[in-house]
Amino acid sequence: MRAICFIQEVKSGDLTMRQQILICRKALRKLRWPCVQEVYAQAGTEDQPLSLRPGMADLLRAAADGEADVLIVVDAEHLHCGRPELEGLIASLLCYGIHTFGVKCGWIEPGGRHWMALPNYDSEV
Repeated sequence: MRAICFIQEVKSGDLTMRQQILICRKALRKLRWPCVQEVYAQAGTEDQPLSLRPGMADLLRAAADGEADVLIVVDAEHLHCGRPELEGLIASLLCYGIHTFGVKCGWIEPGGRHWMALPNYDSEV
């Protein structure tokens, strides 16, 4: 599985950008998935629609080009968007065969379903 990580800094977030990077990289090592790209969104962009945030155009281009198999995020809440926006992103990525994996919650699928969380995963860095 080739992965793209989405990391987002938020003004009032519980995790810094660096902590999110370390959490995602730790999970990638544990799962033995190579990371082909890391996509970053700076603080303040969480107020924008998900599709307009920095890196999203690159993510969708990489998806269309078949560069990755999975999008890695800390968890769905760290995307800082509403359920309809999240469902739209997941559906768009699934059209290209890319699944979304939340390190803390497992596979994120349409309808809010989750499965295969990492057993005994300690999110402390």
